[in-house]
Amino acid sequence: MVALQPARNSSSAAAELNLGVLLQQHPELQIEQDEYNINVTANFGRTLTAAEVFDRYAAHPGRGMPAHLYFHVPLCSYICHFCNYVKRRLPNDGKADATLDEWVTLLTAESQAYLDRVGWLREARIESFFIGGGTAALLRPRQLERLIAHVRKNYALSPDCELTLEGNPDNFQCDYIRAAQAIGFNRFSVGVQSFQDEVTGFTGRGHDGRASLAAIDHLLESHRPFNVDIMFGLPFQTVESVERDIRTLVTRRVPTITIYRLRNAERHKMGIGNRALWNVPAVRDQLHAEHRFPSITTTYAMREAAVRTLLEHGYTPSPCGWWNAPGTYPEGNIPRVSRNKWQRYDTMIAFGPGAYGWLTGETAEVVQTHNETDIAAYAKRVKAGDSRPIAFGRLLSGHQAAGSALGFAFKANQPIRPERFRRQYGVEILEQEPYRGVFRELVARGLLEFVEGGAALKPTLNGEALHEEIISVYLQGRIGQFDEAVCRR
Repeated sequence: MVALQPARNSSSAAAELNLGVLLQQHPELQIEQDEYNINVTANFGRTLTAAEVFDRYAAHPGRGMPAHLYFHVPLCSYICHFCNYVKRRLPNDGKADATLDEWVTLLTAESQAYLDRVGWLREARIESFFIGGGTAALLRPRQLERLIAHVRKNYALSPDCELTLEGNPDNFQCDYIRAAQAIGFNRFSVGVQSFQDEVTGFTGRGHDGRASLAAIDHLLESHRPFNVDIMFGLPFQTVESVERDIRTLVTRRVPTITIYRLRNAERHKMGIGNRALWNVPAVRDQLHAEHRFPSITTTYAMREAAVRTLLEHGYTPSPCGWWNAPGTYPEGNIPRVSRNKWQRYDTMIAFGPGAYGWLTGETAEVVQTHNETDIAAYAKRVKAGDSRPIAFGRLLSGHQAAGSALGFAFKANQPIRPERFRRQYGVEILEQEPYRGVFRELVARGLLEFVEGGAALKPTLNGEALHEEIISVYLQGRIGQFDEAVCRR
């Protein structure tokens, strides 16, 4: 058994926080930005063809089960140089409205094709809904109304369903926010990344610090929860400028502040994104030759400064990287989207080019679904009536499924209870290898700790700081790719 250790409070942990020393102590977790291709979805398991994925979809016992619903709008008014999500530029030649109308038609057509062929979809309990991208808030109110009308007509939304709309500062003006609320959106997500104009200009962002602050003030006036995304590790950022950005947000009492490290790896090689400008070898080499990127040590000093400022103002991370003001959300102060996707690992129904989701439930298997990432090919297939614009899938079972679930549970930053994994996956995470060795090591290294009198485990503040690396190296790597058969008990 792992020796029990008392959980430390956040103030004592903050006093010991030193990410420079932490990285020296954990060389296996030092991943440079060009190799930082970390994603919480599993990059292992048996590959499924599109037809196999759809057959699994149709047979999935999802009726009456909680689920998250996601629509991906692959359009942006500008393309950020670091972005490796599936997107393309919205035309500015007078055809923008027609293009946006077309994408609402394509997304609802894909959704309808599934609804017509998959019986359980209409009866899954949708507890959270997220429209992302790209830049979903490019959709005009009338287009949002069309999309929401389709969702409400065809899906069983819970009475308190969380409906999130994602966009950039230039999208969230006062009238637009009011219109979105009237349609039914009760949560928002805005990508600021930096208030430093030198940073946003160099990265190709279409807004400045003043526009970001205006959008945040408008969102605060809505009295709805929202998150502001901030990146660290970007060119021209310093430890001081990142701390200043976070302080700007906490003094305004922004409900949720999400902090992300720059990923400059080739996400498209995982089949879940497109190549960013900075992924192009010649561009990447030039940026390195000019010493544009901060070192890994400086990058984590930025995160440390951000974390100290957040703790100073009473924010807590739930999930990892998502720092919430006290009382922002019920049930563990975690957004519903994160509770559905990561804490509980509910089924995620995902539509749009490059959208990926998963089918989960009470069984010990997980099916990951990955849509076509080529935007033109996706559109052609949907227009032709193809009900499966799927690229491929992955079937996870045994240690793969359990490792994937543990990765999501770690990301959620909520108590991880061994009983859940005993019941669903047939494994004893504190007694059976490879789980026991991994958890013993994480606890001994101060990255995981026992809570609730030893009944559950939870990331420490140091574990939260390196959560993506821990998920990739320990939970997906050492557990998810452990090749010995599960011994069900």
